[in-house]
Amino acid sequence: MSGVPIAFVHHANQFVITDGYLDRDGISVTAAGYDAVLSLHVELGIPAALHISGPVLEAIAWHRPAVLARLRQHLASGFISLIGGTYGENVMTLSSTRHNRRQLRAYHELVEELLGVSRRELRTAWVPERVWNTTACAPPLRDAESTGVRYERVLLDDRFAFPLREGRDYPGSAREAFDATGPYRWHADGFPPSARGLLHPGSLTPYRITDGEGLIAVPIASHLRYLVPPHDPDHLGLITELAKDAQAASEGSLLVFADDLERVAGVAGWEQGLDRYARFLRWIAKGEMLDPVVLDAWCDRAEPRLELPADTGTYYELAHQHGAGEDYARWAADPRWAPYAEGLEQVEAALEQAEEDGADPGLCALAERLVLLGRHETAWQDPQPDGGRAPAPWVQATAAHAADALPVLAAARWAANPGTHELQVLLTDIDGDGHEELIISSDRLFTVLSPRHGGRLSLMVTRSSGDQPDGVVVIGNPLDHWNFQTELHQHMQTPPNHPGALSVLGTETHPHVLSRVEVTAEAAVVELVDVEPGPDRGLTKRILLRADGTAIVVCVHRTGLPGELRTTVALSPDYPHLLRTGRHTINPVQGRTWWGG
Repeated sequence: MSGVPIAFVHHANQFVITDGYLDRDGISVTAAGYDAVLSLHVELGIPAALHISGPVLEAIAWHRPAVLARLRQHLASGFISLIGGTYGENVMTLSSTRHNRRQLRAYHELVEELLGVSRRELRTAWVPERVWNTTACAPPLRDAESTGVRYERVLLDDRFAFPLREGRDYPGSAREAFDATGPYRWHADGFPPSARGLLHPGSLTPYRITDGEGLIAVPIASHLRYLVPPHDPDHLGLITELAKDAQAASEGSLLVFADDLERVAGVAGWEQGLDRYARFLRWIAKGEMLDPVVLDAWCDRAEPRLELPADTGTYYELAHQHGAGEDYARWAADPRWAPYAEGLEQVEAALEQAEEDGADPGLCALAERLVLLGRHETAWQDPQPDGGRAPAPWVQATAAHAADALPVLAAARWAANPGTHELQVLLTDIDGDGHEELIISSDRLFTVLSPRHGGRLSLMVTRSSGDQPDGVVVIGNPLDHWNFQTELHQHMQTPPNHPGALSVLGTETHPHVLSRVEVTAEAAVVELVDVEPGPDRGLTKRILLRADGTAIVVCVHRTGLPGELRTTVALSPDYPHLLRTGRHTINPVQGRTWWGG
């Protein structure tokens, strides 16, 4: 008698890009946890599938290149395979088909560049937050012409095979009856003495989705999410009973454990789970009841015999315990989210218009990344002290910073028209945040400074003088994690990040005023003056840009206080290129008062 096939799927999605957060693990701890779990699978010869989100993959490539190298080795071992999906973990049902295509295409490009995995190898998709609607999700997942991948399968919760009433009502539905035997109260009420009979016949069998353009649904076993990693030795007995029921169920059953990788790794706020998970994998390796399989290979051999509708839904906890609803509509329609949703639509419309107008393709691609990130875990809500929920502060920050695409798009339009720009100084609200920014530009440079936030230079784009000049971002790192900070252009202090340029130490948040502007055919000169009450009041930044110059010259002056002034300048040779390639393409260099690569 062969063992019951079991497939492991790990979902890695922590939108962090550095270390030093006060409220969460940084990228170092998170990446180490990921590597520990995947290494266990390789060491024990137990296959696992991995979906890793675009932002965390880019962060690992930059901050922990050794972990990226090991991830490539794990994928080459044959024990770890890659699951596809969207770049920015947007809730697909809240996005247009065009936006979902963008998300998928960006993810496919990224895994080819950073992991060396051809998009043609991607056959199974992970749906962000496991929110599904066939009409919204199936077409982009099957659109090989636009994204390069025609997905064959999608991982969905087991409850999706049990319909709602008339496709929308939960009370009295087959799904409600199915959930009644689910594990969703086990952590609160205690685990049952026996798991026999809890599995619904057919709930573990892949099926073809009605009107899903040929997509196959692979059910995630909800009971396993509560039993893995086991908290108690008795839980191994419950898993054994589930396996026996699966063995006696319909032919073609597959137990799929799929959950957040952070959970079994014990990072990002989860309790320590790595030791328990290791013991569980070793128990499987020594036994005969469960037979670990490669997800894609097993599914390739198992042609679905059933076609079922996969009604709109998400995982039980999100739909009911968290209150998002089966269709996520309660959170999406929350009036507190409305300003962010409107802002995201406006920025995306600006991107589409810039592309149609022939703006610089490279800078439009960077702006697109910001648009994709803006919908990360769209409209997610966190619990509140009063017992309710509200849009999460980090989701609000991420959505707000999609507006960072607007200055990039302005630079993209500038870059697309070489030889036509005279020196210009303009005070305008370039990103719609309600505050004016200072734009200083010539035919070779485009710069954005924020008088309100420390007189800080948040974006500089340069352009080559060749026959086909391309705009390149050399200052500014907008495609980033902003913690709880929704304000644009502001230097983030916890953790310290986004320095841009010209942030004088101690004055990063001081308001400045524009005190002088002189523009001639040969040069532009502007002065910004610190007006914050205190010892730094009157600090002056004098900025010069020549018509034929390839750099700006900045003089910083402060009267009345002895000692040196220190400023931070984060200069990159080509910011979008660094995102695509990671740290391995640069060599560290250092001087007495500076460092870089």
